[in-house]
Amino acid sequence: MKQLIRILAATSCLTLSASAMADNIVCHDGWSIQRNVTGTTDSGFMSYKKDTGTIKLFHHGKLISQKRIQDIEQSVYQTSGSPLTNYEFDVDKDSFYVVAMDMSTQGASGGEPTITFLGGDVMGSECILQQ
Repeated sequence: MKQLIRILAATSCLTLSASAMADNIVCHDGWSIQRNVTGTTDSGFMSYKKDTGTIKLFHHGKLISQKRIQDIEQSVYQTSGSPLTNYEFDVDKDSFYVVAMDMSTQGASGGEPTITFLGGDVMGSECILQQ
């Protein structure tokens, strides 16, 4: 019975962690991005998979834009084999913002990607990933 309970507990932990991933990207001057990844989908380009879910752009806590991740995610694989992922928020006809995540800086032992935020009046603001 104890073994069955342990197996069920381990299975439920794995199921919960694999089903959804949320993280926050925090940038200078009150900008933040909230990603809620719920899965992946085929991109139609080789074997590359796109994240699915929602992504939100905030400025000083005010929601500026909310999109489906798969609609705005664009990735390019670098020669190192790591992707450079961009999320492009078109806010209106005159303003847009881009979050660029360079995954090549993570390294073999983990680490954080290099994240840059730009657009509108923001020019290359550094960001950090908070999970």
